[in-house]
Amino acid sequence: VGASLELPAACEPGTYANATDDGGLPDCFDCPAGSSCGGGAAPPAECSPGFVAATPGLAKCERCEPGTTSGAGSASCSECAAGTYTANTGQGECTRCPHPLSSGSGDITCSFCKEGFYLQDAS
Repeated sequence: VGASLELPAACEPGTYANATDDGGLPDCFDCPAGSSCGGGAAPPAECSPGFVAATPGLAKCERCEPGTTSGAGSASCSECAAGTYTANTGQGECTRCPHPLSSGSGDITCSFCKEGFYLQDAS
């Protein structure tokens, strides 16, 4: 049998309550990088894939820019590898370019042909 303590909603956004002091008020701590904290008594929420919290103390996770992505709980976005892309903000994974197109690292489109292929002039 365990006991639980309901913490008052006293922490500011970007912080969370982890314990109470001797007076019964919560001790508020900065939200860790890779998580967001709405304040009050809510625990940190891990950023979803495609979103990051680069520094501690953030109330909201931010979207990764096109050409980048991130895993859950990330503090930074990573460029998509060559041959993959993300066209929109906040994408959780890079999309493979359709054959025979390719892309450079961090690209937002598949804009050139793979080696051995070429674009034929339509005129």
